Formats: sequence, C-alpha cells, structure tokens
Amino acid sequence: MIKMSSPVQLLKQSFEDLSRTNKKIARYVIDNPQAASEANIEDLAAKTETSTASVSRLVKTLGYGNFREFTLSLAYTQLRPQNLPIFKDIDANDSLSTIADKIFTSSQRAIRDTRNGIDENDFARAVLRIIHCRRLGLFGLGGSSVIALDGYHKFLRTSIDCFYYPDFDVQLMQAVKLGEDDCGIVVSHSGKNRQTLKIAETLKQRKVPVIGITGYQDSPLANHSDITFVSSSDESNYRSEGMYSLIAQMTIIDSLFMMATVRMGPATEDTIQNVQNIIESTRS
Repeated sequence: MIKMSSPVQLLKQSFEDLSRTNKKIARYVIDNPQAASEANIEDLAAKTETSTASVSRLVKTLGYGNFREFTLSLAYTQLRPQNLPIFKDIDANDSLSTIADKIFTSSQRAIRDTRNGIDENDFARAVLRIIHCRRLGLFGLGGSSVIALDGYHKFLRTSIDCFYYPDFDVQLMQAVKLGEDDCGIVVSHSGKNRQTLKIAETLKQRKVPVIGITGYQDSPLANHSDITFVSSSDESNYRSEGMYSLIAQMTIIDSLFMMATVRMGPATEDTIQNVQNIIESTRS
C-alpha cells in the first residue's frame, strides 16, 4: 500500500530525531527525490555511503513495509503537486470529493457575494440601456472572451441587434462604428487589460454608454464605465485568474439577459421561440 504522506515530508518531520547515518540517507532523498525514487536499495546505499541494512531500517522506521513500497510512494508523490500555490486552500492529499466540495462552495460564495454587492438601480439602468439601444456590442479578450461570447449567444436569441468578435482588431473597429444610440458591454476580470481599455476608451470617445463587468471596483475599466458590475470572489484563497469571478460574471450576463427579455415582452418571446424552433429543426 502506498502511503498518502510524502516520504520527503516524513523525512523532514523526523529529521532531527534520526541517527547520523539515517540523516545522510534522509538528506539525499530530500535533496534528490526523483533520483532516489528511481534507485534500487544498493544504489541508494552507495550514493549515501551507508549500507543496504541502514536504508532498509530507515524506510521501515517511516512506516513502509519494504524499500520497494518506499520508492513507489516517493515516485507517486513526485507525480502529485506537494503544494499548490495557485490553489492555496486545496491540499495535495484532498480527496476528489473534498476538492469538488471546495470548488462548489467557492463558486456559490462568489455568486452570492456578487449579488449582494449589486444595487437594483444598476440593473435597472443597464437593462434600459440594453433594450433601447440601436446595436449592442459585447467586448472581451482572453478569459473574458468567454463571458462576451456567452452574452452574445444569449442576446442573439432576442430582437436586439447584437454582435461579438473574438479578435481585438475587429472589436476595436466595431467600437469605432458605434455611437451614442448604441451600447457596449465590456468584460475584463482585472479591468486593466491594455487592449480592453483601448476598446473602452474608444467607446467613451464615441459617447457610447458602457456597461463594465470586472472583478475590481477601482479598476481602470470601472472608471471608464457608465455602469459597473463587480464580481466578488475569494480569489486570494485560490489565486486563480478570475476562476470564480468568471462564474459570477456569467451570472451577471444571465441576469441582464433575463431582465431585458422580460421587460421587452411578447415580441422578444416570439423571437426567442423562432430561434429555438430553427435550432431544434437541425437536431431532428
């Protein structure tokens, strides 16, 4: 049976209590875990200038049945991350169920905290801009392009004339073509992507109402937006680039879509139904 604890961790924890001979073996394994995992007992004894008997006694002291079990465990833990600086709250020894629980909990918390931070008046102002605009442009680059594309797919089902292009140059050209009767939804988790800010600045110069969706209230994008929706998430726990903000931002888009659809009434319902019918016809 392969122990879940890393042999390196076990050696570090017990290092001060080891004999001088065992410390030589332990130091080699700690400093060269990959090489130690590939060595046989004779090789490890030779590398550490000890004996096979000393190596055997040490691995049994650590709780392993034999040297083979020790090297298997060492090799296994070399394949697994021992610390996860990107996902700080997730431990390498967490079960899959525990990891799933942490991810789901953080996602739910991000959505709840985001909703608590949004005033109804901001939703109302944004929806009015959307349903009364001539054209609706959705802008986002990198990871934020997922949110913009998702919004485009949703609003495309309504009677609103909307567009989205993944390429920055095309987005910039489309921004130049918009005016004060149009509306732009600009998404950026950091709110300081230079290309995204160029788009936002262009929209402002064209007097286009800008709805900004970002992860930071004091970001440059927020300062360039007429209405700002801030996605709240505990990114410090997992340090993922907008991992939970992305989910919260997608929920903001969902909310704007549903609110606009309800406010536009039967005409939009007919459009949505017609779109749904044509899509269903391709699935039969």
